[in-house]
Amino acid sequence: MTPNVTDQAVPPMVEDAVTGSGAKRIFVRRYDNHNADYVLVLVHGTAGNSESYDAFAEHMRRNFSAAVYSFDLTGHGRTEGKPGVFSFEAFLEDTRAVTDYAARRTSLPVVLHGASQGGEVAFHALDACPAVAAGVCMNILLNHEAPMSPAIRLFQSRPAKWAAKTIGDRLRVPLRRVIDFKAAYQEDPGLLDTKKKDPFYVWRYGLKSYHSVFNYVPPKPAAANTKPVLITCGEHDEIVGAEHCRACFERIGGTKDFFMMPGGGHQLMLFDTAVYSRVIDSWIRERVLGHAQSWEAPIEPEERRYIEFLDRERANDAAGEPEYRYSMIDRMLMRISNGTIERGVRYFSNAEVSEQWRFTAELVGEIDYAAWDFLRDYLPSVAGQRPRMAVVGCGGGGTIEGLLERYPELGQWDIVGVDVDYKSIDAARKRFADKAGVAFVVGDARDAEVLGANRFDLVYLHGVLDHCTEHRRLMDSVFRALKPGGRMFYVAPDRNLCTWLCFVTVGPLFVFGLDKPNHDFRRFPRPAELNTMLAQAGFELLPRRGRPAAPAMVGVEYKTGMNPFPVKRSVRNRALGEEIFEHTEPRWWLNNGFVGEYAGAVQKPRDGNADPAV
Repeated sequence: MTPNVTDQAVPPMVEDAVTGSGAKRIFVRRYDNHNADYVLVLVHGTAGNSESYDAFAEHMRRNFSAAVYSFDLTGHGRTEGKPGVFSFEAFLEDTRAVTDYAARRTSLPVVLHGASQGGEVAFHALDACPAVAAGVCMNILLNHEAPMSPAIRLFQSRPAKWAAKTIGDRLRVPLRRVIDFKAAYQEDPGLLDTKKKDPFYVWRYGLKSYHSVFNYVPPKPAAANTKPVLITCGEHDEIVGAEHCRACFERIGGTKDFFMMPGGGHQLMLFDTAVYSRVIDSWIRERVLGHAQSWEAPIEPEERRYIEFLDRERANDAAGEPEYRYSMIDRMLMRISNGTIERGVRYFSNAEVSEQWRFTAELVGEIDYAAWDFLRDYLPSVAGQRPRMAVVGCGGGGTIEGLLERYPELGQWDIVGVDVDYKSIDAARKRFADKAGVAFVVGDARDAEVLGANRFDLVYLHGVLDHCTEHRRLMDSVFRALKPGGRMFYVAPDRNLCTWLCFVTVGPLFVFGLDKPNHDFRRFPRPAELNTMLAQAGFELLPRRGRPAAPAMVGVEYKTGMNPFPVKRSVRNRALGEEIFEHTEPRWWLNNGFVGEYAGAVQKPRDGNADPAV
């Protein structure tokens, strides 16, 4: 088991230096820990520097008995020398200098951790650095044995060799043109812009220098490795790719293990810090320090539920909702552009580490408040007992907190927040740690045991129907969970050209600057379709106040309508305007639909005897 020494007191980070390749001063950041059992030395990737993983290094030493050293490779950051000028051999010399220093200074086992391009440096350093006991490669390239792409093979060609030798580093390779950094940091759309402003990032490599990365010939093949090595990758890494990491892993000899982070991308250290740090600490303790014969990644039950949700959505991705009728226009729009449930859930799970996703969560909260200005009139009457409400898709709890502030009467309710995202639930629990009456559960609300039976007077869904499949199963679960006379409030996007533009194409790609769409258009229910499905599940459609012939439903749309520029300014400035949403009526030209989202209320019959249609 991994000993957890949560948030232990540690000395301040120290800026240090060692003499590396060519007698250059190698810049080192030391994250000391007097209780450390080992030293983890971080090797950064393409364009990066020692500060790239500062938050990860702090997390490691504060939560585990580990010291962390991070350094700038030759040609990078604050290490002496011309930016972007280096050789792969110099990388190995630098790594040896730092690991020798770490071993001398601490007398502890030294484990290398290489990220992205640094993964190959870390692997070859296992042979080149005597002080290194083991290595962790987050993404790995074995360019000499298994070139990953035609572009790399081109770099290994005779013309490329001639160009590198003849032109040298006078020609600079613009890295942002040859590497999709937007995909590398896709979980946080604003992070790349931040890194572009960092003066210690290097965005242009000399041709000869970059050529050396892809043409290094190790003295031994990967199969001759004798030191323990852990190869890690994200399931959705769009830079290296899980399949390539697995292929490289198969070539490696000696004690080795493979870990693929379900739902993970290219930067596990940044976006899956808690799980990833626990995984590598566990591996080091069991396989390196303990010399165990085997190892299994320590995934907690709540994390496993999230993984199971992603697996479920991946399996359901091939088909739409059987209760919905997709028009030729719907199908044409989906062929042009569409997202996936999995990507949307993964993106939103980074609300606690991404400034942009925190802002997005605040924006979603404003939609909730606008919806509740309409929905609060339909709160069920509950006499003689403390009512209970489930908020499905609660995220980090910000909306619950905001609703409690705006509607004091909800303070008399017991509230249960439900979400599949363990990271958001962890943040929500911290947010409400000193507040009674609010609890949180990691779980998939489509599973009957999560919401239970006859437990709630109200269930509220927002950001749920457009972020999951099996809508009818969800409605059945909610119906079962409600007490007789209990009600369900919902907010969902309509399915038409306007919402495709807002939520699938122009909105995510232009307004929010995402790498890819984060909504699956097939999961957007038309109001008539949703009403039919709700009736089949056993719900009664509540009449609208003042308009008893119409269902309790209203549009919740931007006051600026389809104009994307005001919202883009808000996203860029991270600033929300006052009352940016308004209630709207169905549009005849959208077949009684809405330009954006719509909110509604339905009820479980009071006699509790309604038979859901099969």
